[in-house]
Amino acid sequence: MTDLSAIARERAALATIADAIVAASVDKGLRIEVACPTSRLAVVDHLAQALHARGRVCRCRAAGSEPGEAGDPGVVVITGGPASDTDRGVFRVGVRVTGAPAQDGGDPDIVLDYQDPDGPIIRHLAPHLSARDRGA
Repeated sequence: MTDLSAIARERAALATIADAIVAASVDKGLRIEVACPTSRLAVVDHLAQALHARGRVCRCRAAGSEPGEAGDPGVVVITGGPASDTDRGVFRVGVRVTGAPAQDGGDPDIVLDYQDPDGPIIRHLAPHLSARDRGA
């Protein structure tokens, strides 16, 4: 049986992540690549729901499901908002959920650790997602 405090902790962590992404992506399209083990795929849907609750309409799809896009096993993409042909107006965020393989292109912007028995912990939130570093 899942502990209700662990569920509350997960929701609080996802709310914090969604708040940071929404604040940092004002007036931009959104592309969030979530590297996630299959046992935690529901996290991607819960993050999309948290973004939607904050006014960011988005959708989830497997990486590589668009024509001409390279696939990446274990990566789900959340996209939303205006996009352009050049991607200059798209805010990109990399998220790694513990247990997922490392993403190509360096360290993720967010690391969500599910190894704590009390529920998930945000282990890393990149400075550009911090309200303090956005001048708030």
